Amino acid sequence: MEVIKAYSVPMTAPKDLLEEFFKLRKIALEETLKHVKYSKSGKAHLKFNKNDRKELRDRLLENWKFAKHYVDSAINSVIGLVKGWIKLYNKGKAKSKPEITKKTVYVKTTLFSVKNGKIKITIEPRKRYLEIDLAKFDYLPKNYDSIGGLILQEDKLIITFKKKVEPMKPKDYASFDVNLTNITGLINERIAKFDLKELYHIHRVYEEKRRKIQKLSKTKPKTAKKLMQKYSKRERNRARDLMHKITTTIARELISVKHGAILEDLRNIKDRILNGSKNLNRKLSKWNCRLFQSMLEYKLKWFGLPVKYVNPANSSKTCPVCSGRLSAYRGRLLKCDRCGLVQDRDVIACLNLRMWGLGVTPKGDEPFGDVSQSGHMSIKDFAR
Repeated sequence: MEVIKAYSVPMTAPKDLLEEFFKLRKIALEETLKHVKYSKSGKAHLKFNKNDRKELRDRLLENWKFAKHYVDSAINSVIGLVKGWIKLYNKGKAKSKPEITKKTVYVKTTLFSVKNGKIKITIEPRKRYLEIDLAKFDYLPKNYDSIGGLILQEDKLIITFKKKVEPMKPKDYASFDVNLTNITGLINERIAKFDLKELYHIHRVYEEKRRKIQKLSKTKPKTAKKLMQKYSKRERNRARDLMHKITTTIARELISVKHGAILEDLRNIKDRILNGSKNLNRKLSKWNCRLFQSMLEYKLKWFGLPVKYVNPANSSKTCPVCSGRLSAYRGRLLKCDRCGLVQDRDVIACLNLRMWGLGVTPKGDEPFGDVSQSGHMSIKDFAR
């Protein structure tokens, strides 16, 4: 199994390459969109053959002073962008056609070499190069097999590290329930809570900033656009930094005890739940559940530990002891109508996710009993 980790290192990218590559992608996108055809039913399809690609490549190479492989990168990235847009369009989710808004350069493996811990990127063949000494950055992984593609941005370089790992059979599994203001985990037979109030506060602060900027957009649209980009980027960076710290803490503990993770299957969850009031939609749009899951997953898989996903439906409504129905009791406590169990709703969810993930009992079908799949823990004793 091959796993990938991405890290960024600070650096100043060549401005001329960024600018020209940005223009290149805009031209490639404009030409590629001309090959999007629509059926009688209104569905979009990309009809872009080898000859079309060759004609576009030859055109883009005119007066191009940088390495030719950058042109291939531009075409590939644009085709991927258009195909992604077509999928959304055909599902009725794309309101407008795709645009090129970011000045980034994808550097293929054919455009750089790695030797003695240094990356050498070709800017202009046999004339101009960019070198990065990986030894200067202590946080970069040392136990990797190869380096994949690179992404050049104005102030940093994103590096993807690849590693082949043998999947490990875990001693047990931890389960996690992610909410707006906390993450609850059942780790090594104990409940652990991770506070997300700081993360929620970050989103609320920047939400207020955006409101003020939107008012400014009526009189100063260009200034408002720059401010929106600036604060949106700052919000993302602060949110990712906090989530990195939390997932690193969790991953280190799971790695130390050789436990895998059981997570809620939350794919497309926002599409399903963002249908309530404006206030509810605003709150849920700041729910970083998938960010948490993706970060924890790649950190565990780097060491060969597995991650399972379970349908979370009714995980907070089903009694983990007798599979009875739970009702609101007091605050965040729930009470089982059948056996009388009283427990925190987040703890209930973690217990159910762990059992369902291990296949101990079908979802809500039969009473659980006193032993877990691993034999380490009595759910009845734990849930009291």
